[in-house]
Amino acid sequence: MRARIGYVWGNGQLLSYVTGGLAYGEVKINGTNRISATIPGPIPFSYSQAFGHSQVNTGWVVGYGTEGHLPGNWIPGNWTWKIEGLYMDLGSLDATGVTTGAAGPVPAVGFTPLTGGQLTTHTHFTDGILRAGLNYQFH
Repeated sequence: MRARIGYVWGNGQLLSYVTGGLAYGEVKINGTNRISATIPGPIPFSYSQAFGHSQVNTGWVVGYGTEGHLPGNWIPGNWTWKIEGLYMDLGSLDATGVTTGAAGPVPAVGFTPLTGGQLTTHTHFTDGILRAGLNYQFH
């Protein structure tokens, strides 16, 4: 949801504007935490655990654009073209995963428990958007 305010140039055929407002969207983090080592013996082991989180975030968007009428000798005068650039910020998202599991066989012990600790990731979501359009105005 955005508002725009601008200036009409010349005979009303070209509009330059700034725009800004509310942005929202789903943001996601997905990954894998992997621990690998060798137990004395030498016995290699590895353990992986997937983590992820998603949610809908709200943020903001700002931008600049230009819109103008297509020349009437090409197409009837109700058509306009538009080009705009936007910068969007949807805030951040944190995801946490805990790595625990079984390491592997150790002689005379069986499986050795493995605790890898907690993994936390913090991601900030921004995007730059450039778009062009063709509009029809109903009068």
